Amino acid sequence: MSTAALRVVPVQTSGDLRRFVDLPWRLYAGDPCWVPPLKKQVRGALDKKHPFYADGAADREIFLAWRGTRVAGRIAAITNRAHNAYHNDKWGFFGFFECEDDPEAAAALVEAAAAWVKARGCDTLVGPMSPSTNYEAGLLVHGFDTPPSVMMTYNPPRYAELLEAMGLVKAKDLFAYASPVHPKSLERLEKFADRTRRREPDLFIRSVNLKEFSNEVQIIREIYNRAWEKNWGFIPVSEAEFAWLAKDLKPLVDPPLLRIGFIANEPAGFLLAIPDANPALAALNGSMANPIRLLRAMLIGRRRVGLRLITMGVKPPASDHLLRCPSAARVLT
Repeated sequence: MSTAALRVVPVQTSGDLRRFVDLPWRLYAGDPCWVPPLKKQVRGALDKKHPFYADGAADREIFLAWRGTRVAGRIAAITNRAHNAYHNDKWGFFGFFECEDDPEAAAALVEAAAAWVKARGCDTLVGPMSPSTNYEAGLLVHGFDTPPSVMMTYNPPRYAELLEAMGLVKAKDLFAYASPVHPKSLERLEKFADRTRRREPDLFIRSVNLKEFSNEVQIIREIYNRAWEKNWGFIPVSEAEFAWLAKDLKPLVDPPLLRIGFIANEPAGFLLAIPDANPALAALNGSMANPIRLLRAMLIGRRRVGLRLITMGVKPPASDHLLRCPSAARVLT
């Protein structure tokens, strides 16, 4: 670790914002499991014009840790007023955390984030949230030997140690499950789905209609906000923010993989799976501006290597098995 003086300062210039966004490319150099994000999307999530921050619902400050003339780490401090109003608490959040193997720099970054949210009335610091549970959330603590699926977090093993050394403790376990698809499993699932459809004649499930995408998004948003209302960390997603999220996901949407369920013609549940775009994303190396990388990514993207089940939900009082099983069968067959 360098002995150069350490300082943590807010990002105030376009040059420092570029350094903030670009830092992971140096920290993860040579790591075969890291998938570079699109820099445009990172900047978008930090831009206060993003609907996440609209109407004072949230605010943020981003910091760089400097060791002399070298950037050693970064962090975002986030206040989410919508979260605190919904859950009646005083949480502040941190996200976009990246750091060299430098405990002093990591501590200084967390302290800066904690001080910033405390000054705005928060009594607890929670993270990583980049910037909320509707985006990348959590810290990877197991599974460092495989690349993440699309929209899944990834970080070096040392991050848990750096953050726990600051006194941070686990708030919640977040699990990701990987499973191969076996033909016999699909047969059993389809049989169960058929029985469910016969037992529930008012149940109707269809694929999303991309020609009516805006209307479909509103249907899914209404289901999502009802289905997830009691989940840990959830806050209702505004119409503008949900539209923003949907716009980002639309290029990855394959209609048979986005299913909406109705009971007596009333929206009741949905399931969204998307092809795992991370192999193609890795080829882009953070930008779609390079035509050679773009062509390579398009060729890689034609080879479907797996699916990621992004989210699903069933509105109360519909039971989970009523819609999940038929939807999953239709997606996978």
